[in-house]
Amino acid sequence: LRRVREVRSQLIDIMKMQKLPIISCGFDYDIVRKVICSAYFHHSARLKGIGEYVNLRTRMPCLLHPSSSLYGLGFAADYIVYHELVMTSKEYMRTVTAVDGRWLAELGPMFLVSKNIC
Repeated sequence: LRRVREVRSQLIDIMKMQKLPIISCGFDYDIVRKVICSAYFHHSARLKGIGEYVNLRTRMPCLLHPSSSLYGLGFAADYIVYHELVMTSKEYMRTVTAVDGRWLAELGPMFLVSKNIC
């Protein structure tokens, strides 16, 4: 949580320097997920089968890393973005966020073919 506080403090400092109002999203987490999607749309994947995803750019199969917050929830998000890939005997995605496929088509149209989304 220390890292979260550091990032939050940095963001507040930037907002103050830019003279932007500091407004909370409250409990509307879709706003936060859309921001994450806008930064990581190039690291996106679509659900292929049970627990298996396929990278939207490279078409490489990927799995959720067991330490991921989405791993073992009992349901799988149709689309996700991830921060990093860990290569072992398989390719695993870590630091994963569920996103809406329409956000990917909107935020990364030059990288992602819309027929592969939605």
